[in-house]
Amino acid sequence: LNDNAIVGMWYWDVPNDRLYADARMAALFNVDPQEAMRGTRCDTYVDGIHPDDRDGVAQEIERCVRAAIDFHYEYRVVPAAGERLISAFARCHRTEEGCASRYVGLAFDVTHQHIAEATTPTSRVADHVMQAYSIAKQSTDEELKRKLRDILILIGMNLAAESGYQSL
Repeated sequence: LNDNAIVGMWYWDVPNDRLYADARMAALFNVDPQEAMRGTRCDTYVDGIHPDDRDGVAQEIERCVRAAIDFHYEYRVVPAAGERLISAFARCHRTEEGCASRYVGLAFDVTHQHIAEATTPTSRVADHVMQAYSIAKQSTDEELKRKLRDILILIGMNLAAESGYQSL
């Protein structure tokens, strides 16, 4: 992974439940950057995780803290720029008694790698055209919207053919 894939760094003081993060990390989780620099509760970041992934992440955090082990998990976030797939890694630092005292972590944006592995060229085109159509819906240009709808129908037929779908 290159440096552009790193989208955030953080430090979590576990006993005091204060998570300090950089501005990129804050934006990713829809947290105020000033609040992130001052430190906030870990739950504030968990709240920024995609609702379908939130419980799994919270359970993994709890498991790692209880066992005082490193954290690694992939989950989605939905910042203003759109849904992203994040791979988060954090090193657990322990007290003399062996309890988790702090985590130092990095978040990597693995959206593009995931898309490249899981999709076909046609489905990647479909994603881009859907984004264009979402933007065009706000426009008054009816012809543009019609052409994009026509393209989406064509792409849908191509995707169906690629997946082996047979019409009745």
